[in-house]
Amino acid sequence: MPLEAIKAQALEHLTSNKKNMFVGHSDEPNSVYNNPQLFPSMLPWLFPYGFGGICNNMIPKNISSMAHKRLLLMYHDKRFQMDPHFPLIGFNHEQIQQSTTGGYLTTKKSSFSLVTDRLLNLDMDVLSGINNWGSV
Repeated sequence: MPLEAIKAQALEHLTSNKKNMFVGHSDEPNSVYNNPQLFPSMLPWLFPYGFGGICNNMIPKNISSMAHKRLLLMYHDKRFQMDPHFPLIGFNHEQIQQSTTGGYLTTKKSSFSLVTDRLLNLDMDVLSGINNWGSV
């Protein structure tokens, strides 16, 4: 689906007073948490036969995903270092995990109702303008 169609669908979803949105790319979405097949399925040339994924149960020690990625980057044949995708995807994976567990909106208790009203009553013309801004 082209980017403009995705934007139009998202705007239509918001204007129909629906509060949640999900854009998937397959029938069954993949989780970025505790999914040892995530990296082997994204980067099969780095994980022969699908083995060695992050957080798999074949690793004798219980190590974090960040520590496992560091170990892979230090691998003797340097295939993880030389790959143009692995460091970026690995770093993005960590950012996504940290942002979903650490992201939040704070406000003073006295202005809580004002902030919630603003979020629930967004001006759809402004959102439409933002949507069309990139295509000008």
